[in-house]
This record gives sequence, structure tokens and C-alpha cells, in this order.
Amino acid sequence: MTSSILTLPFRIVFGIVKFFLFPWYIRWIFRLPWFVYAGLAAWAGYTAYQEYENYRFNVFEAGYQISEGVPDPTPLSKWNAASDVHGNDEVHVSGLYFEALPSGAFEAVSVRRSFILLADDQGREVKAALVVDPDDLLRLQRMLEAQGNSDRIAVNVNGTVNRSTSWANEIDTELSRLNIPGAPDLVVIEPFIESRADALRENAEDSFANVTVFGVLAGLLGFLGVGRFLSGRGARLAASAHQSQKSGREVQAEKQAAQAAQNVGLPDQAPEASPWGTFQPQARETETPDKSTRMVKPQTPAQAKASRAKPKREADVVTPTEPQYKSVFPGGGSAFRFKTADQIIKQTFGARSGLKSSAEPIKSSKGEE
Repeated sequence: MTSSILTLPFRIVFGIVKFFLFPWYIRWIFRLPWFVYAGLAAWAGYTAYQEYENYRFNVFEAGYQISEGVPDPTPLSKWNAASDVHGNDEVHVSGLYFEALPSGAFEAVSVRRSFILLADDQGREVKAALVVDPDDLLRLQRMLEAQGNSDRIAVNVNGTVNRSTSWANEIDTELSRLNIPGAPDLVVIEPFIESRADALRENAEDSFANVTVFGVLAGLLGFLGVGRFLSGRGARLAASAHQSQKSGREVQAEKQAAQAAQNVGLPDQAPEASPWGTFQPQARETETPDKSTRMVKPQTPAQAKASRAKPKREADVVTPTEPQYKSVFPGGGSAFRFKTADQIIKQTFGARSGLKSSAEPIKSSKGEE
């Protein structure tokens, strides 16, 4: 139940994101295993960390560049993108500004931009396009015109190079429309309209956008991974609980079946297990046992004589009754009793002891004769 409650917000967010941001044919992205999301989140997090290190370096380098001052200008006829770009994409070029060259405008990613063209320092071809916000176009023209008094003005322009392919393509399209040939390696420059120091700091701070993008991506992938893990864990717990309940019911049923099987049988059936091994009850004898195996009681002399006098027939055989009990003690009796010494002597030797009772008179042998 707890797992279902925890995964409910994840499912709601998944549904909203899938419905508004992703068409049906790429929604398989949300069905990946959780460890795939974890790996992608780790990659995005590492990239975000690298971008953060770049951001810190850009801030440091911007401070160093500001303290060092503007670099020496490079003629556009000799300018090389590999060697003439300084920290934070700063460039300083020299070329020719012709008032007869028309300005243009383009739109990239729903953003309107205006540009002014510069020829190389020898005036052979259009080598640079200075791109600014439409509101800053007049200010840029005044900055260029302030560096000379003719229709062909040698100017120095300090700014940052823009490496966007879409911007270069839009400018090439606009030059074709104006029927102005451009150099194959046309450079797109965003000149510093305000203070150079402020512009460098702002450009350095703008590099933090990459950190934000990859950080948000890492968080989103991690969120998806946690959601998939919890949903899968909830399903596994539910299946385990169901299996446990099923196993409990099966064990209970087996116990009941074993108990029922144990109770089945005859009432007088003995248990099979005993300390002496398996016990098998013996069958009851219903017939009269053999005479040789019967116990014969002792007979009196009279009974023995009578039995020898006439042969016994099987029909006349009568079980003799036990003789009447006769005590073996003198005087009868049915229990042991103590005897006096005179009684023991008289019984053994036939005479009494020499002890005379005072109550009995002594008779002489003569008198008896």
C-alpha cells in the first residue's frame, strides 16, 4: 500500500510529461529499465559538473582579461578562427566599413537580429557580419562612423565570436537575397556595445546556462529512474505477498490433509512407529487351540483314577473344576500365622520341649502304666 502511494505522484508526472512534451512514437523512452535512467542520470550529472568547472574557469578568465586590457587587433585578411580567438570567445579585428553596404536582418529561434557587413582590411570581400539587437543598430553605426570621415572607414571592432551554425546560414541566405558575395569563412561577431568589462562578465555568467541544462537533465533522469525502481519494487512486493499468502494456504491445506490421512483407519489399529520398530497387531484366535498347547490343571488322585477307568470321548470331556481350597497350615486357615516353639518342636521331633507349664500336672511313667 505504501509503495502504491509513493509511486502515484511519479505516475501522474509521467503522464503529464508524456502527454504534453512527447508524441506517441517516442514514449518508449519512459519504458526503459530503471538502471538505464540511473546510468544516463550519472552521465548528465558528470557533464553538468564539467560545465560547472568551465563556468568557474570562464569567470576567472574574464577577470584576467579585464585586467590585461583589450588584445591587439587582427586584420580580417589574416584572421584565423583557430588562433585569433581569446578567452570567453573574445575577438578584436580590423577591417573596412562601407556606408554603401546595406544592413540586413534575420530571425533565429524566434529572435530578431540585425547585422552590418565589414570587408577585409584590403577591401576584397565581405569578411565579417556585426550582429546586434535591432534597437542597437543605430548605435553601432555611430560607433563605426566615429572612427573615420569617409565612405570607406578603417575600423577596429572588439566583441565575441558567435559559432552558431544557424546564424551563419541565415546571414548567407540574406546576403544571397541582397546579391552581395560573402567570404567562405565569414565570421559572425557580436560587438561590445556597452562596457567591455561588463560584457565579458556577462558572457562568463551566461556559460552557467549549460550547467543548468545538464543539471536539470540529470535530475529528470534520476526522477524517472527512481519512479521506475519504486514501481517495479512495488510490483515485486505485491507478487511476493501474494506468493506468501498462497504458500501459507498451501501449507495449511497440506497440514489438514496429513491430519485427515492420519485419522483414517480402524479404531483398533496401532500406530506404526514404536521404540521397537513397526508394530503389526496379531489376528485374534477364534478357534479352539490344540490340546498340546493348552494348559492342563493338576488333577486329584480320584480324578486321575476315574480318567484311567474309562476312555474319554470327546463329547464326554468335561473341564474339571478346581479342588476345594485346603489350607496347608495346621488347624486350617487361609493365611500365614506364627507358631510357638513347642509347636515347631513337636511337629519336627514328635515331642514337646522340656519346658512345662505350671498349669499342667506332671505325670510319671509308672502311673501311666
